[in-house]
Amino acid sequence: MTELVQASLRFPSVVFTIALGIALVYWLFVLIGALDLDLLGGGHGDIDVGGGHDVGGGGHDVDGDADVDGAGVWASLGLGVVPLTISLSVIIIVAWCASLLSTAYLVPDSATWLRYLLFPVVLLVAFPIAGLLVRPLAPVFKIKEGKFNADYVGSQCTVTTTTVDNVFGFANIEDGHSLVQISVRCDKAGLRTGDKALIIEFDPAKRTFIVEPLADVLPAQGEEEKSNG
Repeated sequence: MTELVQASLRFPSVVFTIALGIALVYWLFVLIGALDLDLLGGGHGDIDVGGGHDVGGGGHDVDGDADVDGAGVWASLGLGVVPLTISLSVIIIVAWCASLLSTAYLVPDSATWLRYLLFPVVLLVAFPIAGLLVRPLAPVFKIKEGKFNADYVGSQCTVTTTTVDNVFGFANIEDGHSLVQISVRCDKAGLRTGDKALIIEFDPAKRTFIVEPLADVLPAQGEEEKSNG
């Protein structure tokens, strides 16, 4: 135990020992709920949805320069599949272990210059190993993003109100394994409860979907729906 403490306080292990201590304090605060799990990571913006039910939203502004070389390397190593704090913690643990083993078995006490060379080598080794270790955790942190309103354009919906016109109407649309109610409008008369309609546009001003009778847009499919009904 004494040898382990002494080894952890030698360079370069001492650098990772300090970092590991900071990481342990951080995770202690996470466990008691004082800090966020992804404190150093980017937050995920809420997706606002319109049309009578939360279905989609405006959309994300994506910076074309966001995918810099560093981020690309980070992702290619598999470190981007979990929150940044977890990736950093695993990197620190791997680097600490690699540093201790290297100083104990590879670098003699008299070779001080090798200790300084060992620091970047340990980091280079720690990154890909940490990437392999965190990859199995990816499904735990996978985020299922909601659809945008525009994603529903071209989808079919089923009218749920007695009529649909240019001022009133609701319909159900399948979203995975659930039915979502949306607000719909149609300039053509004739849509009734149970009729199929095709979403052709989303009106952001009124936050409603513009639909057309399926039989008018896709006559063959519309006739098939009627015969099945």
